[in-house]
Amino acid sequence: KNALIQELQKPPSLSPDEKLKHVAAIIDRAIKNGQREVQVFRFPHEVCTDRGRAINQAEPGWENTLTGIPKDMYQFWYDHLRPLGYKARFQMIDFPGGMPGDIGIFLSWK
Repeated sequence: KNALIQELQKPPSLSPDEKLKHVAAIIDRAIKNGQREVQVFRFPHEVCTDRGRAINQAEPGWENTLTGIPKDMYQFWYDHLRPLGYKARFQMIDFPGGMPGDIGIFLSWK
């Protein structure tokens, strides 16, 4: 798990065009399955500078706790997908032993 966390904290190597192709394929598959929301990524809460506390509490500025790939994904949504009407949601998706676990990134559309 430590190796995964270290890898996720590194900046991604994909270009914006490559990211857009990946997102378009995910969204296209979801639409074909009649979905209006899709989980696009999942990461351990340890990737956040506060271990996911701000996301779990839905605090203003939670996005500033993101690092590495999740931070890049948020920025890509903000710069490229948000203007097109896509919504993004970062949410704690499991609580092993009652403690925060993984965080999911969800995209939705009308």
